[in-house]
Amino acid sequence: MIQPMLCQDGALKDLKRQGFAGEWKFDGTRLLVIKEKNIVTLQNRHGIIYTRCLPEIVEAAQRIPRDFTLDGEAVYINPATGQVEFTPSQRRCSTQDLGAQLYLQNLYPLTFEAFAILNLNGEDLTKYPWAEMKTLLQKFLSPVKTGPIRYVPHRYDIANFFEEVKNLGEEGIVIKRTDSRYENERSWSWLKIKNWRYEVCDVVGFTQGTNARSPFFGSLVLAKNGKFRGCVGSGFNDWELRKVKDLLDDSPKTAKPFDIGEPYTAVNVKLRVLAKYYKITEVGVMRHPVFDSFAE
Repeated sequence: MIQPMLCQDGALKDLKRQGFAGEWKFDGTRLLVIKEKNIVTLQNRHGIIYTRCLPEIVEAAQRIPRDFTLDGEAVYINPATGQVEFTPSQRRCSTQDLGAQLYLQNLYPLTFEAFAILNLNGEDLTKYPWAEMKTLLQKFLSPVKTGPIRYVPHRYDIANFFEEVKNLGEEGIVIKRTDSRYENERSWSWLKIKNWRYEVCDVVGFTQGTNARSPFFGSLVLAKNGKFRGCVGSGFNDWELRKVKDLLDDSPKTAKPFDIGEPYTAVNVKLRVLAKYYKITEVGVMRHPVFDSFAE
């Protein structure tokens, strides 16, 4: 198993850093495309093999000469909107039934957005600084004019780049130190700058907490205009956890207003919260919501 390099969380102030370049942050599935002796293997960041799930990427890799290892993101770009959508790539990679795979492949064709090349014909390219590796990657993929494997370009005006991505409503960018080398772990040389959105929601229930959160709650079940909006379980400090727990304990239980796919306790509580999130999914739910503050 190859352990890919992972990002740390950055902040807007990091857009002022010198010696960094920016790349598009794709909302898809992290993937390593490994070709050895004309055999292609697709591995996710946890070592799970997706080779059978994504035949269009396998076939494209087989058409490229030489052995190589590419790091990138498998993404679905909605042709109607031009925007990246996460759920289709998740469905493609998690579906094991061959018939369902063929159906989903026709419905949601994926592209592989390559941002690093780790190995070429047996040579370890992680020894090169990021900027040199990107040059090698661009030269390697430049003959590949069409198909699902694409080169991810970069920019050095990272503040302007982020504003453009933000105005398009996309997830954000990743900034990378140009003199850094590829590390097989999470590193401060790569920082993800996220385009957070914010929304005020009503708390209508909570899930049971586990481990250190067992005395409190797991996640708060959120609603807006009576419809399920997501569950938020991160972002709370100790005081906020205790305050929410006291409010939940003092509130009467009620009938569940909707099903969320997991057990939860519905309560009639006078509590609204401001949550930040990446995007709204196709079914109207916040993706990766985080508690920001209490709302009036």
